[in-house]
Amino acid sequence: MKLLLENWREYLNENQEIWYHGGKIEGEPVPLYLSADEALASMHGELYSFKISQDAKWMDLSDLEFSIGSLAMISMDSIGYNDEQINRVRELGYDIVWDKKDFHQGYEQVFVANPNVLTPMENKL
Repeated sequence: MKLLLENWREYLNENQEIWYHGGKIEGEPVPLYLSADEALASMHGELYSFKISQDAKWMDLSDLEFSIGSLAMISMDSIGYNDEQINRVRELGYDIVWDKKDFHQGYEQVFVANPNVLTPMENKL
C-alpha cells in the first residue's frame, strides 16, 4: 500500500487514465474540474473525457509547502471560481491542483489550471 501511495501518478496513468467533466464546454479549453468518477461527472450534464499529460505538474494542496503564505488560501472548493488563484498556480508552473488526502477519502476530483495538458477523448452522451 505504501508503494501505491508513493507512486500514485504512475498508478493513475496505468489504471485510471481517463478523467471526466460533466457540463457544457464551448470554444477554447478553459480551466475546469475533472472527476475520476464517470457516473458522478455525468450527473452534471454533457460528459467529456480527457487524458492528462504525463508531463503535467501536479500541486498537492495537502503538502505543508502549500498550506502557508499566499498559497494557503487556495482550496479545491474555491480555485475554480477565483481567477487570481488560477493565475497564481500557473505562475508557479503547476498544471493540476488536487488534494491527496481528500482524494484518498473519496473526493476524487482535480482542478486543471492549465487545460493545455489535456487530451480530449471521444465525447460520451
